Amino acid sequence: MYTIESRNILTPQNGLNIYRGRTEDSIYLTEIPGGDDLDIGVKMDAPEQLSGVLRTRRNKGIIIMGNLGDPYNSHEKQYQLTRRSLKVIENNDYGVVISTKQTAISRDMDILAGIARKTKCAVEMTIPTLDEKKLKKIEGKEVSTVKERLELITELRKAGVEVIIDAYPIIPFVNDQDIPEVVQCLTDYDILGVDLMDYRLAIKKSVREFFYSQFKERFPKEFDEFSNLYEQSGELVPENAKEILAELQAICESHEIICSSQKLKSWKRQYINKTVGDQLTIFDIV
Repeated sequence: MYTIESRNILTPQNGLNIYRGRTEDSIYLTEIPGGDDLDIGVKMDAPEQLSGVLRTRRNKGIIIMGNLGDPYNSHEKQYQLTRRSLKVIENNDYGVVISTKQTAISRDMDILAGIARKTKCAVEMTIPTLDEKKLKKIEGKEVSTVKERLELITELRKAGVEVIIDAYPIIPFVNDQDIPEVVQCLTDYDILGVDLMDYRLAIKKSVREFFYSQFKERFPKEFDEFSNLYEQSGELVPENAKEILAELQAICESHEIICSSQKLKSWKRQYINKTVGDQLTIFDIV
């Protein structure tokens, strides 16, 4: 672990990354700062910096947490930087969308419920397969199980917190045929949306070598089948992606689940005040 000194606690898009780096041993990464050693950077003064910024702002908004490191990684239990930052968000009447693969977020259900009573509060988590063994190979052994995540959805919804499921990474020959089963399972839960990412996987050039080496190591049989049909490119699209995507969109529409990446992105950015006036529904999103 190392300390990150940062003058700007929020990105221009209101992104808040208290922890940065590989917080789990996932096959799919957006970046590997400083190497591939599971080292995590921490902004120790994040709650204090965030408090100073939010107090001076006139307009409220949505804080996006966890894009570059899981807010509930192994260090959070000790430092409680995520919990303290969420309390700052609640006290300043801001909304939050927080991404995590860990059910440790249950610890902060009291604060999340408090935010949800006043404005928008959502938790975004991944479920790329219902196969527990496969999930561990995709995301790492230290993440929460599928069963635990499904139980967490129920707990979050009881607290008034919205839930968005990311059905990725979608990897040909690994879990691309699992997603319909995932989506069908999710229709039994009161979720806001499931992001299908247009049924494709984009791999940044900076992490491409890592992804393919891990693909080969973790799924050797599947990688051999993959190699016969695909080049090691920066974008992977299953052969029957259009057909599966159309099927999944129909299922989601019939259950009033948002599955458009664009609509979900718009929803996450749109601030609402639940304490005054009428609220927007998901169907007001263009």
